[in-house]
Amino acid sequence: MIHSDGDVYEGDWVNDKAEGFGIYTHMDGAQYEGEWKEDKQHGKGRETWPDGALYEGDYVLGKKHGYGNFVWSDGSIYTG
Repeated sequence: MIHSDGDVYEGDWVNDKAEGFGIYTHMDGAQYEGEWKEDKQHGKGRETWPDGALYEGDYVLGKKHGYGNFVWSDGSIYTG
């Protein structure tokens, strides 16, 4: 699905909402790949940004929540 702003979602759908596994790519190159529930990041996922930063871990209804690793573009890492 291509949104009006140019962002793209490829993945599973249920009742016209992202549900299951999918990849959402923003026009600026940022991307989320992982599990979805009712159009929100939910479960395990990996988010990357154009500057090289990334987060890999748990999401609950669209928010980073629980255990995960965040790596900043300078290589600094937070785990927890």
